[in-house]
Amino acid sequence: MNLTDDDLQMAVRDFFTPALLLEFIDLADLRARIQWGEEQFDEPDRRHSVRRLEGEPDAGSLTRWSAAPGGFRYEVDARSGTRSGSVHWHEVHQTVNSCLTPVCYGALRAAVEAVTAHDAAYVPGPLPYRTPELWSSLFYRPWARQASSLELKASAALDAICPPAKAQPALF
Repeated sequence: MNLTDDDLQMAVRDFFTPALLLEFIDLADLRARIQWGEEQFDEPDRRHSVRRLEGEPDAGSLTRWSAAPGGFRYEVDARSGTRSGSVHWHEVHQTVNSCLTPVCYGALRAAVEAVTAHDAAYVPGPLPYRTPELWSSLFYRPWARQASSLELKASAALDAICPPAKAQPALF
């Protein structure tokens, strides 16, 4: 069976993290997008499957991406059968650009830069602190709270550019 429009939208949305989406948007042309896409499938720690969440089309279905010439192959293991098809990087670019506005781009860039800067400030252990408990209470917990807030802003910016096929309820 062929992919549905919802499948295409979910394939694009779930493929990107906020940082990867910013990288993709900033690419100059189709050749650069194709090269970038090939590099994404070469990374061993990159996830290439995800299970759809409750409220999404075909909730609970396993979806997979695999490398294909000029794009990727996307498969959805739904209850009604497996749907699959090729998605080319120019289609991904069109899908992303359909909701991309200067304001959304600015919000995404600011959020990704804030997350990156915050992550660079992480202290991996209690060395400058007297005890691990002091490190946790004075550094780690406030740092983690701020990291969560920044990641939430970055995810909201991603959702504004690549909205889910069915709108999800607000977290708070």
